[in-house]
Amino acid sequence: MVYRLILDENVEHEVFHRLENYGHDVEHVDFVPELGKGTDDYPIAQYSLDTDRVIVTYDDDFVLEVDEADYRAVLYLHDARLPVKEVADIVHAVSQHYPQEEIQGLEYIGDEWL
Repeated sequence: MVYRLILDENVEHEVFHRLENYGHDVEHVDFVPELGKGTDDYPIAQYSLDTDRVIVTYDDDFVLEVDEADYRAVLYLHDARLPVKEVADIVHAVSQHYPQEEIQGLEYIGDEWL
């Protein structure tokens, strides 16, 4: 299944390209004109609601500070040391098991998906 994703600035650009190669509709905060590098979490959260995109991030602010009602959904990678190939493979694996419509709120994801 194809996901509509917005990657937070802390997610490597190579993850963006790998997810595109898997066929996902991917945007990166760095390349969205109304967002860009350094954008606060709340505009990213609102953008995810407005565009029906799932946020992919290592940023624990989405766990600790941003309310789940403020965004469409977040796939939170709790291990920022994962290689980029594994990050893309994890997100893709999630998409193969759950349609985007079933992803709600905050979802912790990690190498258990590999």
